[in-house]
Amino acid sequence: MADTRTEPRTYQDPTIELPLRMEPDPDPVEDCAGCVELAAARDRAYAGGDMTTVTDCNIYLRRHPVGH
Repeated sequence: MADTRTEPRTYQDPTIELPLRMEPDPDPVEDCAGCVELAAARDRAYAGGDMTTVTDCNIYLRRHPVGH
């Protein structure tokens, strides 16, 4: 019987499937200039197809209301 620790691996790991989270975009808090600017930046990012910036803006918007 061959020692599997020294044999080269000849197969690929199975695909890892990550869950898809489809949360709605957070709403900006009314009368908050910071929230309004983050929402505007997110809209511009959507228009330009920049999903990284969209995600960043959503994270900042979710964290920002703590101070309101």
